[in-house]
Amino acid sequence: MEDYKIVAIDLAKTIFHICAINSQGERTLQKKLHRVELLGFISTTFPKGTTIAMEACAGCHYWGQQFEKFSFKVLLLKTKDVQVYAKSRQKNDNNDALAIAKAAMDPELKSVHLKTIAEQTICFLHKTRYNTIANRVQKSNSIMSSLMEFGVVTKVGKTAFAKNAVGYVHQAFDAKAIPKEVYVLLLKEANEITELFAKEALLDSQIKAQNKQSSRAKLLETIPGIGAINASILSIQPLESYQKTKNFSASLGLVPKQYTTGGKVQLGGITKQGNRYVRTMLIQGARSIVMRTCKDTFPDDAIFMWANKLYLRKGFNVACVAVANKLARLAYACGTKNKSYAA
Repeated sequence: MEDYKIVAIDLAKTIFHICAINSQGERTLQKKLHRVELLGFISTTFPKGTTIAMEACAGCHYWGQQFEKFSFKVLLLKTKDVQVYAKSRQKNDNNDALAIAKAAMDPELKSVHLKTIAEQTICFLHKTRYNTIANRVQKSNSIMSSLMEFGVVTKVGKTAFAKNAVGYVHQAFDAKAIPKEVYVLLLKEANEITELFAKEALLDSQIKAQNKQSSRAKLLETIPGIGAINASILSIQPLESYQKTKNFSASLGLVPKQYTTGGKVQLGGITKQGNRYVRTMLIQGARSIVMRTCKDTFPDDAIFMWANKLYLRKGFNVACVAVANKLARLAYACGTKNKSYAA
């Protein structure tokens, strides 16, 4: 019987390449399979409990869920970690599969969390919401700049403008500032903004409904600066896979870059590693806390007092990032200890 310690799969849309290595890191199997053949071959060729390694890319969570049904151990690796093992080889699918297998043998590499269908659903809602907001802002900018070309200046922000985009277009036409051809096209764009607002509200309600079914999300909502959106995306993070709170915040890129040589430590800006969306949402939540402390009165809570002192000493932007780091660590503590935030 062959010794299969790691089975690596180079994922694709239709054609998959498999590479198996033994305990000594020697290649014991190399095969190319069609999509419809993959699951049957894996389930009948390799014993249960075998580690199946894949890159964290499109389709990896689906295949990981399928392999787990056959009692295989699924290991997802970051692409940048795998690239190190393929650097000295020519780029082809077989060498990519071998690089994945070699990387899977490294015990120090951090694996990627395999999402469940429920977690994929939450991620989809957030991705759709993000794209909807980006599309709405783009269209608002387009209409505002187009009106300015005809001498119509809207003295409102993007969100305020988007809420009454149709009205602003009507006003410009009634004032005879824009011709009818431009009015018809801008009105169509404005109506699309209204539809995007309705879509955004629907997505927000769906995310809040998901939170009501999640005990962890309810706990996270008790933390200042973490609302329904932040609680939702943080509730599906693999908190238990990190040993300490600082490890979780570091995984989100909320710690300084380090360049140390000769015993001299140099710290720079934040690393910006990990999940960009989660990091952005945490910083937005931190901004609400720091902005609250800029007022004459703010809650008598340790995090608000600390944020205010940091804001006065370091400035607004630095304080926001530092508070975001604190929120990540609070989320880790509340999520892993299953306790709500105590002011």
